[in-house]
Amino acid sequence: MLSNEKYKGDALLQKTYTVDFLTKKRAVNNGEVPMYYVEESHPAIIDKEMHTAVQLEMERRRAFAEKYNISKLDYATVDNPFAGRVICGHCGSAFGRKVWNSTDERLRRVVWRCNKKYEVKGKKSCENKHIDDKVLYHVFVNTFNAMVENKEYFMEKWKEGLKSENVLVRYRARQFIEILKDAEIVEEFDVDMYFRWVEKMTVFDGKKIIVSLLDGTEIEVVVE
Repeated sequence: MLSNEKYKGDALLQKTYTVDFLTKKRAVNNGEVPMYYVEESHPAIIDKEMHTAVQLEMERRRAFAEKYNISKLDYATVDNPFAGRVICGHCGSAFGRKVWNSTDERLRRVVWRCNKKYEVKGKKSCENKHIDDKVLYHVFVNTFNAMVENKEYFMEKWKEGLKSENVLVRYRARQFIEILKDAEIVEEFDVDMYFRWVEKMTVFDGKKIIVSLLDGTEIEVVVE
C-alpha cells in the first residue's frame, strides 16, 4: 500500500491485462503489453514529497535489515523496543535479548548479548560484553535530555538539513525540529519518542553506547 503511486495522485495503467477475452481472464503484466504512467490522474491522498520520503524510508529499513542480518525491524514492540536495534560494536552483528533466571522472579534479569557471542556452541566468537536491558532505557533518556540541553546546536544542525536535496533528510529535519522546539527534560522512557528518533544503539564492551538517530546524527553515551 505504501508504495502505491495512486496515493500521490498518479496512476500506472495496465498492471494487469486480459489474456482471454472470452473468459475475461486477466494476468499480471510482466512486460507482455505496454504499461503507461499518468501523473496527476486524480486527487492525491498524500503529497508527492511525503510519498517519496516513504519510499526512501522503506529502502533505508531494507538496507539496515540486510546489513545487520535482521529478518525485519517490525520485531520491535512497545514491550521490546530494542529488538533489531542494538548492534555489536565489535563484530557488527545484532544483539539478542536474553532472560536469565526466568523461573525466579527475584533473580530475573533481562540482558542483551551479541548474537555471535557463542555462534559455535561452547566457543566464544565475539568478546563484546552483554548489557542490561534497563541500561538501554536510561541511555535513551540521557540522550534525549542531552539534545534538550543543547537544543540550539541541534536546531541549527537540522535547519541545515532543510536545505538538503534528499526528501527524507528534509522530512527528518522538519520532524526533529518540531519535536525538539518545545521539548523539556524527561525522567522516564517514552517508547513512541524512541521510535521517532533512534535508528540503532551500538554497544562497546558494555561501557560505551553510540546512539544513532534516524538522520545519521551520532551521540556517544558513557555507561557508568
